[in-house]
Amino acid sequence: MSFGRGRGQLSRGLVIGLAHEADAAVAAAAGTTSATAGAGFGRGLTEFGRGATAAAAASASAADVPSPPASADAAPDAKPPPAKFGPTFVPFGRGAPRPRLEGTGDSAPAAPSAPAPAAPVAAAATGFARGFGRGLTPALSTAAAAGSAAPPSEAMNRLSVQQSPRQEVPADANAGPARRPARRPQVQRVGPSDQRGTAGESISLCTNFLRVEGAEHTVVYQYNITLNPHVDSRMMRDRLVLGIQDEEFQRVTGRVVSGNCLYTNRPLVRDSVVYEVASGGMRVAVQLQLVGQAALSSLPSVYNMIFRSVQARMDLVQVRRNYFNPMLAEKVSGMEVWPGYITSASQVDGGLHLMVESSCRVVRTQTVYELFQCLGYRLDAMNDALLESTVVTRYNNRFSRVDQIDMSKDCTSTFERCGRQVSYIDYYRQQYRLEIQDPHQPLLISRVKPTRGSDGRLIEQPPKCLVPELCYVTGITDEMRRDFRLMRDLSKFTKLSPDRRIVELRKFVQAINNRPECRQLLDAWGLRLLEEPEVVPARRFVNERVLFGGGGDRGALVPVSVGQTSEFKRALADNRVLIDGKLLKWLVVYPAREERIIASFCETMMKKCRAMGITVAQPSTVALPNDSTGNYQQAIKNNFSTDLNLVCAVFTSQRQERYNAIKRLCCNDLVVPSQCLWTKTISDPKKMGSVAVNVAAQINVKLGGALWGIEIPYQRFMMIGIDVYHEDKLRSRSVTGVVASVDQSCTRWYSRVAFQRRGEEILNSMRVILHSQLVRYVNNVGSLPETIFVYRDGVSDKQIADVQQKEVRAVYEAISSFGAQDYRPRLVFLVVQKRINQRLLLQRGTGYTNALPGTVLDHTITRPDMMDFFLVPQHVNQGTVTPGHFIILECSGGVPVDEIQQLTFRSCHLYYNWAGSIRVPAPCQYAHKLVYMVGQNTKDEPAEAICDRLFYL
Repeated sequence: MSFGRGRGQLSRGLVIGLAHEADAAVAAAAGTTSATAGAGFGRGLTEFGRGATAAAAASASAADVPSPPASADAAPDAKPPPAKFGPTFVPFGRGAPRPRLEGTGDSAPAAPSAPAPAAPVAAAATGFARGFGRGLTPALSTAAAAGSAAPPSEAMNRLSVQQSPRQEVPADANAGPARRPARRPQVQRVGPSDQRGTAGESISLCTNFLRVEGAEHTVVYQYNITLNPHVDSRMMRDRLVLGIQDEEFQRVTGRVVSGNCLYTNRPLVRDSVVYEVASGGMRVAVQLQLVGQAALSSLPSVYNMIFRSVQARMDLVQVRRNYFNPMLAEKVSGMEVWPGYITSASQVDGGLHLMVESSCRVVRTQTVYELFQCLGYRLDAMNDALLESTVVTRYNNRFSRVDQIDMSKDCTSTFERCGRQVSYIDYYRQQYRLEIQDPHQPLLISRVKPTRGSDGRLIEQPPKCLVPELCYVTGITDEMRRDFRLMRDLSKFTKLSPDRRIVELRKFVQAINNRPECRQLLDAWGLRLLEEPEVVPARRFVNERVLFGGGGDRGALVPVSVGQTSEFKRALADNRVLIDGKLLKWLVVYPAREERIIASFCETMMKKCRAMGITVAQPSTVALPNDSTGNYQQAIKNNFSTDLNLVCAVFTSQRQERYNAIKRLCCNDLVVPSQCLWTKTISDPKKMGSVAVNVAAQINVKLGGALWGIEIPYQRFMMIGIDVYHEDKLRSRSVTGVVASVDQSCTRWYSRVAFQRRGEEILNSMRVILHSQLVRYVNNVGSLPETIFVYRDGVSDKQIADVQQKEVRAVYEAISSFGAQDYRPRLVFLVVQKRINQRLLLQRGTGYTNALPGTVLDHTITRPDMMDFFLVPQHVNQGTVTPGHFIILECSGGVPVDEIQQLTFRSCHLYYNWAGSIRVPAPCQYAHKLVYMVGQNTKDEPAEAICDRLFYL
């Protein structure tokens, strides 16, 4: 495994080496190499049905929760002159084009299995050269541990009291020797050599980054850990190693354990040493084998291990990679809110920094057993409520994901432990002094990911069995989200203001400084954490505006300033739309008992349509005797005609299956746009006017119209958004959506989807889809686009290199498929990351507020190996705004950074379901809405004839 994951396998990652700190002669001889690094935004309305561990508290035994035995199983640069979008164009602030850079833990005791000998450790010198971490390439030290690590010594075999070896499964059952995993592809930096922009007004921002100083000359030593007998629980393995009482071992104050590796700031007395540790009435032999050493400054992953160890010493409970404090939990309406922190240490453009973000974990006081009782023990209801969710066992504060509810086992079932059969009732009584009240309750199964041994083989881990009576449900359900009072109370803890975030950040630093054991660990590694967050200069785009339709003496286009909040809801009602969709023939289907409400709403909406410049006719109405799904479908079919513009279905209640049926019928069978309304939304006379404006705007877009536009500085410009939808619970096929603008003003969009097996690459589908969208653009504009911006959403850090190497190439293949040798458009390909923990705050006097929309930061906290920037795209009324992180993976044609950043901000104003800016560029949000409807509602590819309209809004 990679160093960054803490597994300590030396088959991948980073080639390291520095001289041994005690051997100056070898240090002088060692060479060095430079490092190369590798809401619901539809706040406007209407459519519904598409909503939305600590080691300190653990037991001293080698296992916490019982489990059954596991089963084995480049185009040349060509830049056209800037163009205007209408007569009101305001040009970008820009400079001369810049040249492009070339070279683009278990909590379950495992049942014993057949004995297997411990695998030898990889050769220290050559294995160390293959990888110690990831992404950088310092020189290999000649002082790295020489020779291969010895197999378990005779001393270890003598110390072994009982055998509990692991079951090892080859990575490929059909292959012979296990292969080392392929190294992850590295991201190639592209774009101008100077990635900083200059446009906009200068401001000063406060970040949630703390500067970390020191460790320039600290050396880290890596030791491979071998336990005999083997211990399954990762938490217990860590405790055994850190609990070694040998005097020489305790003198090494800088010790962190991650996986099967121990990292120290000083070498142990010998390169290979065996210690004996007593645990739970048995003796365990711990062998530590030196496998390499390197400079701490070149290993950012080790910094994260150190700071995680610091938080563990603060008595915080670990949940995955984050830490929370259940002792400071706040009780809210039958739930507990655990405060905590998300931390990440990394080398950014400004040097080594620690990002600290306040977080919380919601734990319900209801047990899983009580939930089962409320559901009447109906397996389908229990699966819907619990599968893929997370539960916590309060006796050890461990979080686990529920993968299965096993009705064939209960608490009287037995499992093998220490060579004998033990029931779950007896286990919990003996281990935790807990009495299980209902012995016949079914068990929860939580699967554990297999781990990879030092020889590259996968080690299958047995699943955990959990007792519902002892498990508490975490998270918030959709029903809870609809409870306004509950969400308001929770928001006091989940949506912290900028001032409170800075207070919590300072509390974090003070908590570290007030604990001697935390300071001792940081001092041992030569680290010092500055108390105040990093303050950096930034910029903000001002005087941005959108363009509405004119008429009469108002001119062809009417520019409207978006203001400081980037919202223009009033302007939507007071101005004419940019393109009229023409609602000439439409059908309204509703329950007969709601006739009065429907008549009033239709009259109001037609008035608003005419005021907004939308052509509208009187609708045809069909009153239904009841609201059954079959009645809706039959009425729509009976009244359908080829010249029908829209079907409007009004429901009295939210039923997912009825909504899905109407969408499938209209999108796939009849090929007509549809609008679904809820009577509760349109029945309030005080809100009917504003609701009617939003419905009219949404319908106009579904008919192919456009509400407003933005100023675009290019001739023949195209914007593309890409997103992928995955069904979590069913684990079914994934849906890829590609939405592209097919006119110069980015007001008409062509949407296509493609299905693939879960996890399958989308390279071929993307090339075909993009080709069809370029053809549609040529049909509308008359020529191919000269500048193309692609926004790719839903990409994690692990997938960035794959996207750069495969999906960017697919775009170029689609371009080259036209066969025109002189067609070489400028291409900018950006990855959009919106679920991030970085925060940008504006300092005003002694307090802090949210950064305003249009704020951009492209230095200090950005990545040194990429061309990226942070952008605050929207205004929020509660909590702290989350910026977007944009990573440029391709930038051909010399497009200036200022234009990329400013056009990205402007594109956040083009989402027609909200009169304002949103978190991501509009094509990304369109792609998200498209794949969500197809994956969640229609389950099939929409008819091609409807794909030139935004039918999914």
